[in-house]
Amino acid sequence: MVVVLVYAFDTCLDRVQLLKNYYTSRGYEVKGMTSNFSHRKKAVYNADADAVIPVREYHKNLSVDRILSHMEFAKKARQAMEDIQPDLIHCIVPCNSLVKEMAKYKKKHHNVKVAFDIIDLWPESMPIERYEWMLPFKIWKNRRDKYLSSGDYVFCECELFKQYVHCGNVLYWSIDKDCMPMNPDLEQDELQFCYLGSINNIIDIPMITSFLRECSQQKKCVLHIIGDGEKKEQFIQDVLCVGVNVIDHKQIFDFKRKQEIFDQCNYGFNVMKSSVVVGLTMKSLDYMCAGLPIINTIQGDTKEFCTEWDIGFNITEDNIKQVAKQVCQEGMDVQLQRRKNIQILYNTYFTKKRFYEVLDKVLDL
Repeated sequence: MVVVLVYAFDTCLDRVQLLKNYYTSRGYEVKGMTSNFSHRKKAVYNADADAVIPVREYHKNLSVDRILSHMEFAKKARQAMEDIQPDLIHCIVPCNSLVKEMAKYKKKHHNVKVAFDIIDLWPESMPIERYEWMLPFKIWKNRRDKYLSSGDYVFCECELFKQYVHCGNVLYWSIDKDCMPMNPDLEQDELQFCYLGSINNIIDIPMITSFLRECSQQKKCVLHIIGDGEKKEQFIQDVLCVGVNVIDHKQIFDFKRKQEIFDQCNYGFNVMKSSVVVGLTMKSLDYMCAGLPIINTIQGDTKEFCTEWDIGFNITEDNIKQVAKQVCQEGMDVQLQRRKNIQILYNTYFTKKRFYEVLDKVLDL
């Protein structure tokens, strides 16, 4: 029995590895199929997969070349399936064109099973609200929505995505990692925050700086940054301008070192622009695993988790002053309880064990 994991980008490798381990543990021969182009670096790279498909390069996220590159990959992936003849195709979406091409492959090969795994919504998750009505974006969206029903299984990375595509089973991300022991080192007269991850055009920098300004008027504040991105220098300067010190740790991949930084912080920022359709972020899983409560603007799943599990605060433009005041005044016992709450949440929904259980139930292998 052969399963092909087909994915266009290097931004989903954690999920691909989890899926590979899962299918291997269930007795499948697993083959990976991807492109030779790094969406993250916007450059050709040596992808680690059984089938690596050369595609057109692109350098802007919103460009004709990007769409053409996706279409080229999807078409070549369908053609490459003819040589492998898999029993199951697990297709990571986006790119949206893969849904159409895998539907065409299944129409010709009735015995193959196809699982569509939606880990992002394009173009909905992009900050293009004023353009989304335009025909090219509607066509881009329809390449996914029109053909999803051809799949035998549909997975969505969060409940919010399921509401948008009107089908599927929620398969939350897992980072295949046990929670490390917490050793909080917090100061009563100081607040330390952390921003983890890429600093790009979907991050709501003004929202973060507005919140930090309010907090800094009541307590000394420090922001730790773990990550990089094209908006990083602007972010640092904007934070400094509101009177908050910045400690730039750059990129850190060692979990123990990250845990040491998280242990110094009161909250982690999980803040994106309101136009971005996202229900869960990978950074929030890192925060959860580390026991770091969050300051959040993400809608859907994460917003509900914040309220129901008491793992942090949902902020909006209307409640920034109120939340900042509460954060500055709350006792240490409340904060420490939130750290416990967020790790319990992680162990409930985001472990490898839970990931495998959902796949077992839906696929019934």
